[in-house]
Amino acid sequence: MKNYDVIIIGGGITGTGIAHELAKYDVKTALMERGMDVGIGATKGNGGVVHPGYDPHPGTLKAKLNPVGARMYPRLSKELGFGLRHTGTLVVAYSDADLKKVDELLDNARVNGVDQVEKINGEQLRNREPFMNPAAVGALLAHTTTMIDPFEVAIAFADNAKDNDTDILTNHEVQGITKDEDGLFTVRTSAGDYRTRYVVDAAGVHADDVAALAGIHEYRVQGRHGNICVLDKELSTPISTVMFPCPSPETKGLALIPTVSGNTLIGSTATMKEDKEDVTNDAEGINELIAGARHLVPDIDISKIIRTFAGQRPVALDNGNDFYIAESETVPGFIHAAGIQSPGAASSPAIAEYVRDLLADAGLELKDREGYNPYREPAPDFSELSAEDQDALIRKDPAYGRIVCRCETVTEGEIVAAIHEGVGARTVEAVKRRTRAGMGRCQSGFCQYRVMQILARELGIPEEEVHFEEKASQVLFGKLKG
Repeated sequence: MKNYDVIIIGGGITGTGIAHELAKYDVKTALMERGMDVGIGATKGNGGVVHPGYDPHPGTLKAKLNPVGARMYPRLSKELGFGLRHTGTLVVAYSDADLKKVDELLDNARVNGVDQVEKINGEQLRNREPFMNPAAVGALLAHTTTMIDPFEVAIAFADNAKDNDTDILTNHEVQGITKDEDGLFTVRTSAGDYRTRYVVDAAGVHADDVAALAGIHEYRVQGRHGNICVLDKELSTPISTVMFPCPSPETKGLALIPTVSGNTLIGSTATMKEDKEDVTNDAEGINELIAGARHLVPDIDISKIIRTFAGQRPVALDNGNDFYIAESETVPGFIHAAGIQSPGAASSPAIAEYVRDLLADAGLELKDREGYNPYREPAPDFSELSAEDQDALIRKDPAYGRIVCRCETVTEGEIVAAIHEGVGARTVEAVKRRTRAGMGRCQSGFCQYRVMQILARELGIPEEEVHFEEKASQVLFGKLKG
């Protein structure tokens, strides 16, 4: 069995963030993900708002980690080459009661150490966002809010960790965990058994299930299901600021979210689910999203919805709606990173440091890694290059001159790079997350089969063995005609 110092279970933005942090040290680390790619659970079904930290109740772990994590993103974006868009946030008030909630959030911001947050009136609000509902009487404006694609960040974390000698093991479903008499854990997976001194459980909605494999029953996790709509980039009522109504105890509310890539999201609903695998859309939820969008921007063109999807955020029950990050009370060396719901994406870099410190307190020696490289060079984005740079790239590699996805101007060269560089894409959806091939207006109606052909060719497999996302999600099952 291969031996590690730390095994991280779960390849979302939390697990990959921890892997990226531990890669700075002379620690033998593996990240295990049951799926065929990183970033495919709650991380994929996420709006991508890097909340600055005005919302968490002071004194909670969220309040401690959210502001710190959010402030780390500009540096990480430069080091790891992922997209970051500065938008700001508006928390919109429609009544005197809402304005009192805005005052509460301002107090939270002050206590939590969040700067550049102010209260604005209705006129200031509409000067910033002219299509805003005229019934709005004011808002909280947080100037430092940014946007990310959380799955892109998870990929960047994993790529950089891999470049710094971390093993990123996809298709590794953890099936059993035992702690032996010598103090080491044996982690049994669908791809073999491994030994490790420490385990970090970052398995999202399944974190309590993973803990139970080790005989640990210290908390329960349930999924909070959320529908999300994606709107086309061309809107007659464009917005530039993330907009929320005043929040409820369960959710920040149905928001309009301008993304890194230029689309707008409507998200998300919040329904607790017993089935942790349920990421289906429902008509009731979509109608709720549409009503929420129109409450913020009455004239928004709902015909511009090009896709709907859903995700589940992991909620640690009976934990005051807070993160659950701690060493196990009963099994030393087993670290929980559970209940990472909103603002989990914003907090991720700080969660990674917090888990690092928990591991150090548990006895892990953290010696700086010799030759550590903090930088990741992303593959070229052909659509963002100048005409001169595009010509030069095509001369170097003619595959960059063959457009595969017309909506997003994604080339064959970019898809090949996505397959072979870093934690390479192995599925249609993994290519989409790295290149945006299929994310445009036609939603892969023209490019999907070409992407599948390239995957089959580059991986040396039949087209019938190309998966859409999960294992056993083949798109083709054989020819209709001989």
